[in-house]
Amino acid sequence: MKKIISIGVALALLTMAVVPGAVAAQCEYEGIAPSTYAKIPFTIIGTGFYLMETILDALVDGELLPAEVDWLPALMQPMGDWAMGPLAWTVDMLAWGIGLAGTVVGSLSGVMTDLGMDLGMDLTSVGDLMNDVACALFTPFSCNITGAAWNPCE
Repeated sequence: MKKIISIGVALALLTMAVVPGAVAAQCEYEGIAPSTYAKIPFTIIGTGFYLMETILDALVDGELLPAEVDWLPALMQPMGDWAMGPLAWTVDMLAWGIGLAGTVVGSLSGVMTDLGMDLGMDLTSVGDLMNDVACALFTPFSCNITGAAWNPCE
């Protein structure tokens, strides 16, 4: 049992060390490119699961892992797909929420002034900042290191 745990820890450390560098170096991993900068961590996690599938297959085939766990490699592909798909969509929802809040906060200054209330500060710039953050989350990923090829918020 200790040997299996040690192998698992070694594989986890290998994944944490190798996958981010490999993804950064290749810019795309087997044709997988994240659609926004904010989704890059989810792509790294997903490709880590794909790497684990390959490693676990080799360990089971090489009889370094017991045959009873031959089902384990088959779990890695769907977990990677989920990390790069539905889990990564949470970034889009976060950006949408920040953008919505930015619009509301930016509008509050005008509403408060119309009602004769003075907040002592202009909330328009806070709303603009929130919208800038939302736009940065939506900015598409590109292998172009000089900047994004397209920015939907310009």
